[in-house]
Amino acid sequence: MLNKKGQTLILFVILIPVFVALIAVVVDVGSLHFTYQKLKGIVDESIKEYYLSDGLTSLEETLDYNDISSSSYEVVATDENVSVTLNYEMDAIFGKLVGLSSYDIKIERIGKMESGKIIINKGEES
Repeated sequence: MLNKKGQTLILFVILIPVFVALIAVVVDVGSLHFTYQKLKGIVDESIKEYYLSDGLTSLEETLDYNDISSSSYEVVATDENVSVTLNYEMDAIFGKLVGLSSYDIKIERIGKMESGKIIINKGEES
């Protein structure tokens, strides 16, 4: 009869990198999702400030206060709505192991005032 004690060790050695890779993916995707939601909230708040305060000045101040550089966003204001497009680059945590040094996040939001309420939609909607 063969000694099977070494099989467990071999399986353990093979599965450790798989578990580490799964944890790395979960951390990177979780961080990416958290940053996306945070940035979306900042853009939404800046659109609300546009309608509640001094227009473009308040919108830009809200973005600047949250460390969003003016070179990473574009604002288009018309009589009907205001559109904010944000392009943000987030450093990868574990993505560097597979050649991804950063992730690009693009957020497009359109806000408008209807019946005294501020309505904010995705950029594709009008």
